[in-house]
Amino acid sequence: MAAHPDDLEQLCAGTLARYVREGHTVTMCHVSRGDRGSFEHTMEQIAAIRDGEAAAAAGVIGAAHVTLGLSDGEVNSADPHHRDLMIDLVRATRPDVILTHHPDDYMPDHVQTSHLVEDASFVATLPLYSTSTTGARDDAGGADARRPEPLTVPALFYFDTLAGLGFQPTEYVDISDVIDRKLESLRQHQSQLVWLRDHDGVDIIEQTRVASAFRGFQAGVAYAEGFVACAKWLRVRTERLLP
Repeated sequence: MAAHPDDLEQLCAGTLARYVREGHTVTMCHVSRGDRGSFEHTMEQIAAIRDGEAAAAAGVIGAAHVTLGLSDGEVNSADPHHRDLMIDLVRATRPDVILTHHPDDYMPDHVQTSHLVEDASFVATLPLYSTSTTGARDDAGGADARRPEPLTVPALFYFDTLAGLGFQPTEYVDISDVIDRKLESLRQHQSQLVWLRDHDGVDIIEQTRVASAFRGFQAGVAYAEGFVACAKWLRVRTERLLP
């Protein structure tokens, strides 16, 4: 679960591709629509373009694709509606493992998404909490038949920050044999590649390859992705959950 279309592709698409290859169901969610990153399109135009690109990128990996439909720069973990949207997604997909941004990443949407995912994936397990889309909370003695099925608090892993700054992985996933698929998935985001070149002066494909090679060098393989587990009660597991 990431803030924008292309974040997952940059930071954990190799791991997602390995999950799919091993027979797991993977859902790629971007919280915002990527609707403010363009010098040439309107918000609605670029949002539609980026949604199509995200669907194509997920298709390369073999994953499902969904967006919460928020706007760039407006992700807010304290907003009850934003939390309810994430809760609904968690309840619908029932994940065993969630991969998301590190809470100390470089920009507000990434940080807020990290907090949003952690908060919502816990609250989603509370059977008497109903979201705004499923009815009022049953805290006044009323009956609400639309209760969620029992749900376990999912394990949570933080993926790398952009350029790896301020991030020291504690777990690595070898993506050497899926690096081409990772980069091909990222190439589907053509509008974002142009935006990052024009706005930040970077070639995100090459940057992603170099970052993956650096984590691979640390782990003794050609290419890798790095993660840190959320080491909090109910999140910790005894078995390895990453591929």
